[in-house]
Amino acid sequence: MDVYLEHERELVSRVQDDVVESGEFTKTLGARLLREDAGSKLVINFHGNAGHLALGWRPSIYRSMSGIPRTHTLVCDYRGFGLSTTTNAPHRPTEPGLITDGISIVAFALHTLHHPASRITLLGQSLGTAVTAATALYFTDPTSPLLPSSLPQSPSPKHPESFAAIVLAAAFTDLPTLLRSYKIKGFIPILSPLQNYPKIASFLSSRIEDTWPTLSRLQALIPAATHASAPLHVTILHARNDQEFPFQIAETVYAPLETLLLAEEGASSVSERRSIQGGERVSRGAFAYRRVETNDGERSVEVEVVRYGGHSEGVGWGQVSLAVRRAWRRTGADGTGKEYTGDEI
Repeated sequence: MDVYLEHERELVSRVQDDVVESGEFTKTLGARLLREDAGSKLVINFHGNAGHLALGWRPSIYRSMSGIPRTHTLVCDYRGFGLSTTTNAPHRPTEPGLITDGISIVAFALHTLHHPASRITLLGQSLGTAVTAATALYFTDPTSPLLPSSLPQSPSPKHPESFAAIVLAAAFTDLPTLLRSYKIKGFIPILSPLQNYPKIASFLSSRIEDTWPTLSRLQALIPAATHASAPLHVTILHARNDQEFPFQIAETVYAPLETLLLAEEGASSVSERRSIQGGERVSRGAFAYRRVETNDGERSVEVEVVRYGGHSEGVGWGQVSLAVRRAWRRTGADGTGKEYTGDEI
């Protein structure tokens, strides 16, 4: 069922009525449709830095998700972004604050909307990939020392949650490392002009308060899921023409995760790298593609570097939509009852 097509007239007529104050989301038509359809699926989207949830290209991801049958999208602005406030501690958009917001929206979906984790995909873009990684780690191992100690105390998950997938578009290893190559809008460098002055660069890096150690959190996520026998599927996407984050970062994030999984008995990996100038095309149109998975297929990590997509507009790629569809196919939530093996799309 295409939820938007089936309820198009009702959704259009209710659009103004459903612009509600915080805390009233459960009364909206969207929440009712999500609740009443036993086969509904949910993408929780964490957007990038600056602006608000409707800025620029961001609505393109919502449109992309709306084309997937029975799929809803839940997104919020972090504290201090858009119309969000900084009412709750910590009272500013810090790393612990944004992670708190990420945990809160996932907990809302799980406990208030009563939507199962197995039909939830966590999708992050740019800064949102760091929020996604930390949030996923919390719901797998809330006591991890890689999570901020200053997170507000809240009921910890009773057992590790197994999300359908974690999709990261334009991820990065950590903020200090990123800033050494990051260029605002592709033109204004941050720390790269200081590469010939390593002591100054190191001093400035040491002054960064929020370091967002995303790679470390992803590395912690794999053994945490392994020990809990919880399924884990991570997709890392990056565009070769990303003006702000060098596309090589994608494989810098992927490689250590591949090493971790390959340490498990029976785990295997595949890779493809072909010229974009030649007649051959890589799997799913990627410029580079690598995947590692455990013997039972319950845990996997894949990386795709695609030719186009830029940075902020990247969430609208067909590749993101395909990653979400593969998640639904893998869990059988697409209604086909078929298990996805990794080579079907």
